[in-house]
Amino acid sequence: MTPTTPQDSQPEEEPRAGSGSAGADSAGTGSTGASGSGPRGERKRSGKRLAAGITAGVLLAGALGYGVADAADVVPGFLTTEPAIEVDPLPQPVAAGQDVPAPASALTDSAPIPQSAGSELERILGDSQVKGFGVEVRDALTDQVLFATDENRARTPASVTKVLTASAALLAIGGEQRLSTTAAFDPATSTVTLVGGGDVLLGAGESQPGAVNGHAGLKTLAEETAAALKERQVTEVALAVDTSRYPGNDFNPSWERADIAKGVITPIQPLMVDSGYVGDPSAAWRGRSENPSADALAAFRTALETAGITVTDQQAAPGAADTAGTTPDPTDTSAGSEGPATLATVESATISEIVEYALVHSDNVVAEVLGNEVAIAQGMPGSLENGPKAVIAALEDTVDLGQTQLYDTSGLDYGNRISPHDLTTVLQASVVAEDSLSSLISYFPVGGLTGTLTDRFGDDPNAAGAVHAKTGTLSTVTSLAGGVLDADGRYLVFSFQIDGVDRAKILEARKTVDDAVSALADCGCS
Repeated sequence: MTPTTPQDSQPEEEPRAGSGSAGADSAGTGSTGASGSGPRGERKRSGKRLAAGITAGVLLAGALGYGVADAADVVPGFLTTEPAIEVDPLPQPVAAGQDVPAPASALTDSAPIPQSAGSELERILGDSQVKGFGVEVRDALTDQVLFATDENRARTPASVTKVLTASAALLAIGGEQRLSTTAAFDPATSTVTLVGGGDVLLGAGESQPGAVNGHAGLKTLAEETAAALKERQVTEVALAVDTSRYPGNDFNPSWERADIAKGVITPIQPLMVDSGYVGDPSAAWRGRSENPSADALAAFRTALETAGITVTDQQAAPGAADTAGTTPDPTDTSAGSEGPATLATVESATISEIVEYALVHSDNVVAEVLGNEVAIAQGMPGSLENGPKAVIAALEDTVDLGQTQLYDTSGLDYGNRISPHDLTTVLQASVVAEDSLSSLISYFPVGGLTGTLTDRFGDDPNAAGAVHAKTGTLSTVTSLAGGVLDADGRYLVFSFQIDGVDRAKILEARKTVDDAVSALADCGCS
């Protein structure tokens, strides 16, 4: 389903002045039912061993990096009278990342289904000072709906949008694919062109094979380029940059340019160092660049000159909606009169690793790039306009997305609309999937341990390590969608959403969600 402009979207000049749509005032009633696929049969591991396995795997996954939390984790604005997006600092990475198995890889169908879980959820929602939640909880294996209230109304999802973006990237691009950054040489003009291939987690230094951010390094690319030039007895070159992979406007008109300095977003170009962040990496807060491809080109030039190549002239890096050059054929390594030849290439981490990075950090820039890459994978130009359409198109063959409407792929746009039912449909499909989508939930932040859930669920011994969920918060929105292992060892998928919240009550809304998810983790409700 390709949406048109929603009737209730916010004006472009005031994307954060309102909530998009008000939440309903009734908590609704629970419902139960069964549908979808049947049990997958008994597995050898118990649910409790799964909880231990997931926790141990995630502890090893400390390496995911805990940079800046999502546009989602918002508090009222500063330096402006408009409601703004701010991001919370998270602990820095301390270990090498490890794969966390998808829940379905070790689930047992022998644990009882918590048929009476809804009564506790009704109590928590009824006691909350905030009304109007949309909720759906399902058994992950059987797809049985265990609790639902106002689950079909589409709401502003905030960064939970990234669940759809990540799913589409895994399906359309493939988890094992990588993004290439190349250096091409045109002997006719003695020009080296740095060609952006969508890797926005480049490092300025040497490639780091064990990392995601910095997996491919511009210093390594420059040194290999310099060696290839010297083989051709070339020591002086002009320098250019090619960002034509992403045509069109590089900044969504619904975003606030003031959020660049706050580190929330940057112009989306197919060539960046550290997703466009600038400043001291150890600082609690960092802004992003107004022109990240220019910064990448500057880092490449410095490294190229250090490697012994003189740069005699440099073409200015493109600004918004500008492009330069023509992407060379990466298989062409010849240097002749037919045009540019590729001298050197560095490759990113895998798409699966980049998806995990985007979800754990809730990195808006990486999410937007993934949207562009989904469009390219489906034969469309990789643009901010096509990314949202491509994400929906990529998922339509797998799940029914109902009334879903997307206008960006990070969740910054208040015009996005996703219902709790549609979110749990995607989550449940991932649990029983046998392709790249099967790892989706294992890439989410983990309660009490990683990313945007580092400081949530840590006080509940059942929920800590057992909740895998994607957060989403804007000034008037809070949402959480993911999976949880209950006290009996049954795996459940859930989505809790509310928009139109009084900003003074947003923390109470988040607490209600956390209490409800903790109740699922604590549930021995069969």
